[in-house]
Parts: sequence; structure tokens; C-alpha cells
Amino acid sequence: MCAVARRGNRPHVTVIKARWGSVGLHHVSLHRFPPLAAMTIEALARREGWDTAMIDEDAEELDLDAPTDLVAMTTWTANAPRTYRIAAAYRAKGIPVVMGGVHPSMLPGEAARHADAVVVGECEAIFGRVLADAAANRLKQFYEGSWEDLSLAPTIDELMPRYEQFPRGRYLPTHTTQTTRGCRFNCDFCSVIRINGRGQRHRDPAAVVDELRIRVKMPGRPPGTPIVVFFTDDDLAADQEYCGSLFEAMASANLPVRFAAQTSIGLARNPELLRLAEAAGAALFFIGFESVNRQALKEANKKNRPAEFAELVQRLHDAHIAVEGGFIFGFDSDGPGAFADTVRAADEIGVDTAHFTILTPLPGTQTFSRLHGEGRIFDYDWSHYNAYRTLFEPAQMSVAMLDAGARWAYGAFYSSSARRRRTWAQIRRSSPMMAAAYRFVGGSYARHYGVGLQGSSEAPFQPHPDDIAHLATVSNFDANQVLIEALALASGGRPSSAGAATPVNVSLGRPVAASTGTTVAGGG
Repeated sequence: MCAVARRGNRPHVTVIKARWGSVGLHHVSLHRFPPLAAMTIEALARREGWDTAMIDEDAEELDLDAPTDLVAMTTWTANAPRTYRIAAAYRAKGIPVVMGGVHPSMLPGEAARHADAVVVGECEAIFGRVLADAAANRLKQFYEGSWEDLSLAPTIDELMPRYEQFPRGRYLPTHTTQTTRGCRFNCDFCSVIRINGRGQRHRDPAAVVDELRIRVKMPGRPPGTPIVVFFTDDDLAADQEYCGSLFEAMASANLPVRFAAQTSIGLARNPELLRLAEAAGAALFFIGFESVNRQALKEANKKNRPAEFAELVQRLHDAHIAVEGGFIFGFDSDGPGAFADTVRAADEIGVDTAHFTILTPLPGTQTFSRLHGEGRIFDYDWSHYNAYRTLFEPAQMSVAMLDAGARWAYGAFYSSSARRRRTWAQIRRSSPMMAAAYRFVGGSYARHYGVGLQGSSEAPFQPHPDDIAHLATVSNFDANQVLIEALALASGGRPSSAGAATPVNVSLGRPVAASTGTTVAGGG
């Protein structure tokens, strides 16, 4: 076995998050979040005694010739083709690749065509074993993660070495953390409950506060100003009892922290929870209204009631909490008038910023199962699954009309006159500084989302028919069964045990070519 240069006798892993090859939130001001999933993998590797490097392609260039012993990649669906191309480049050099994340978990058989090992599900409980097997040159094809207590996740102390290496201003907000995983709801279009489970697991509120105490002491905070933290929880208020305990602990700590989070609108129905949120430092909530059409919400298995949106947004504003609203176009009950109706309603209910997307049949979801079963999906190029491109035949309009309508919605909601009007309202209820921030965000949405919404820089990708057939099968299962069935199908029907998989003949320390400016073929 050949060996590459190492730092002492420790093995080295490079963690990579491939770039998002189209418009995305990383283009929007104050929406560029540190890549917590990649940071988690890197911290877990350091915990096991490995040297590490981490590359976020949305923020920096990838040097394929930098020496490493192993590559670990985490990917969503939209950047899966780019991930596969990067993996091919490393494997051509003889460097083994481990792949995980949402997309490989839903399609482990497909991922295994492009990687030496695939982690299905959450990685905290299994990644140490993956690294041990890699170091011993006995990587297995599949590893099964599990839904464990969140105490296994890396602590802020373990994440700190990476935070300290980020150039100032690369990510805004600078801080992201997670207090819960999973969701109690069962929305047809959402993959969260498939990857993290139906239900919710929590961190101890005291541990969250201890983490925040460390974060406020990190370098870079101007004196007298709070830090801004984004909670990456998929629905922070899904369990309102836990959410109240968390907010109460944060409020009691009285730290210089303002935070933003994703939450369901139900939080605003609870006056005590809303009071605690304000006291804890809530600055903004992203709320998935999804539609202003009640019939569309029923299609998606959502319980939201559009008639109460305006009142609930006003309650949030009264608590000095801004609202970014999420709206989806393309439900079967949406006709050509849905775009104007939604933009008008978003303005009337008073959201501060809005995020418009097109219904996307994400792998593993009931939406995928239904639309695939009806023969309506015409595009399986995963790089197009970015939530801004029509991938299926709509029921009441053409594909071109749905694509154009989403672009129009951004242009209309973020027109100069609309942003000016919104800014004055925000000044009256909050402060000139916060109003300026939301105007800045709105301008960013107008620049990046008003044009080229459906474009992609990636080369075309076509999945193998067997992988689509497997996906159609697993997407029809109950949320808590999807990963189990996906792994069973990918491993030839064996029991879902990673230990039964045949070891892959790969080894660490393959020779790395001298720097030649290597690029990734097909979109690199």
C-alpha cells in the first residue's frame, strides 16, 4: 500500500460540500449559512483522531490535487450530480470516497455507483466505525445510521477549530446551531421526516445556553452588539413544551443573542410562547405558509388556515419578530391566477420577506410517489431539483407558465416600489436599522431570483432506471420506514445491517498526482 504525505502518523480526510449549481439561498444576503452538516462530519473525524480539511464549494475553490487519504461528501439532491463528478475525480486518483446526506440516504444504490461507501441516515453513531474501517482498508459498501440522542452531535468546542478558520464575512449569519431533529407533521412534499424521523428529539436547553455562552465570547463581535444565531431546526416550535423551556432558559441567561429560526405558524397562536420568544431574543421566523389556497394546503397534508395568517403575522410583529414567508406554486389546485393571488396575499398579511418555490417531487416523499405514479414527472436530472424549476406536468397550467409565474412573483413582490413601501412599514414597527437589513435582503432576492431562476451550471445527469424504480418503491412507505427500505433494496434485500455488506477493496494513502490544475469533468 502506498501512502500520501500525512501530518505525523495520523490519517487525513477531506470533507466536501459540492457547490449548488444554480440560484440558491447562498446568493441571498443574510442567508449564507455555515455548512453545519459538513462541519459536523469534520468534527466527528477529529474526534476519532483524524486530521481534516473541509471545503464548501459555494464559498471556495476545490483543489483536487491537495493530498488526502479519504474523502467524505455530504449532499442534497440538487448538488448530487456535482458530488458524483467530484467523487469520480478522486476515485480516479485511487482515493476512496464515503458519501452521505439526504440524497444518498434516499438513493443508496445510486450513490454506491459513485462512492466506495455510503452512509444511510444520520452519521453521528456510525461515522467512527466508517473511519476505523477505512483506516483498516476494509470499507463496507453501506453503513446504517440511526436516530440517536442529540448528545452525540459535536459540541461547540469540537466545531470551534473550523469556525476559527472561516474568513470574516464569509457566512452571515456567522453562527448556526441545532436544538431539535425531526418533525411531528407529515407534509407530503417534505423529506425531513424521512431523513430525521416522524417525531422530534431535543437537546437539553441548558446545553444550548452553555453553547451560546461560548459563542458570544468568540472573536469578531463588535462591542455592545449581539451575535446573530440561526437555528437550523426544521420546525423549532413543533414541540411547544420543549420550545417554551428552551426560550425560558435563553431569556433567563440574558445573553447578547438575537436569533432566527424556522417554525410553524402555530407558535403565534400561543401568547405565552410568543412572549418567551421575544424575551429570548427572537428576531425573525421563517414560516412555511406554503399556500394561500386552502385546497392546495389540503393536497399537501398541511393544516394551515389562510384566513388567520394576517392576524398571526401581526402578533409576531407586535412581539418585534420579523417574518419571512415560504410559498409554493404548482399544487394541482393552483391555476394561472395563483401567482398574483399569492403575491397580493403575502403583502396583505404583512410578511417582511418572501421565498417563492415550485413544488418539487423530492426523492423519498409522498409527492414524488404520487407524481411518478401518475406518470407526470418528466425530468429526473437531480441538478434541476433546486425548488425553482418545474419537473412535472402541472394540472392547470403549462410547464412554461409555472416557471414564468415563479419568476414573476419574485419580480412583483420585490419591485422597487413594493420594497420601498415595505421599508416604511418596517421602520414604523421596528427600527431603521432592521428595516434597512430587510430592504437589503429584498434587494438581494430581486437581483438573484428575478432572472435566471431555472438555470443550472451543471452538465446533464440521467439516473439509472433501476434507481428510479427503487425510489418509486421506497417513496410510498411510511416516513419512518423509508430509509430502512431504501437500504434493503440497495443491498439486494439483505436485512438492513451494514455489517453484512461485503468489504470494498479500497485502501488509504493512495498516491496523489502532482498539481496539474485538475478540474471536474462535466460542469467543473
